[in-house]
Amino acid sequence: MVLRDIQCQETLFARAESLFKRISQDNEVLKTFQFHSFRVMHFSIKLAKAIGCYDEDLKVAALLHDIGKIGISKKILLKPGKLDDLEYQIIQAHSTIGNNIVRTILEMPKAAVYVRDHHERWDGRGYPRGLKANEISLQGRIIGICDAFDTMTIDRRNYHVCPITYDEALQELKSCAWTQFDGSLVNEFEQIIDHLRLPLPGKWEEDLEQINALFADKEENRI
Repeated sequence: MVLRDIQCQETLFARAESLFKRISQDNEVLKTFQFHSFRVMHFSIKLAKAIGCYDEDLKVAALLHDIGKIGISKKILLKPGKLDDLEYQIIQAHSTIGNNIVRTILEMPKAAVYVRDHHERWDGRGYPRGLKANEISLQGRIIGICDAFDTMTIDRRNYHVCPITYDEALQELKSCAWTQFDGSLVNEFEQIIDHLRLPLPGKWEEDLEQINALFADKEENRI
């Protein structure tokens, strides 16, 4: 029974990864975001395991958290200046689009909720539903923190914002604790980053083998 469950989980993720790679190859926007998505997946797995809520749905949702951007213009996603109100509303739609893709194509309703929730805020000022605090799925809160950290530090092309150091990003997360982010998760995430001892961005962040090696647990095989 346990073996069957493991095989089922592996099949679910294999389907999700295949979908992601296939779309990324054919879509310029997602191709640009693909390494960001893998890094967010690994950060999210680490954080979820640290608090004891890791499952395959979290892994799939973290990898596919930006898949809803498939329908958004590159000119809007990578606009160097400030987004206007309409452009911001279009950007916000990616959480709902991603939710629909994961729910209908992969038939993973739990993972779909986590994708939908990753831009909600603790204070209720996020999107798409304006959920607050524990109304937001725990896994959605996890992905939101990991997405923000990677965007601030490594994801050099996102909106042409200059990246900041890992320490500066952690301070930013802490300054937004209990307003944008779940403060307890931010504290756990800080410990994970301290333990990982991430190298400075250079080449590893866009090399899948190096990403996998960096995040691999010493006590177990690659996830």
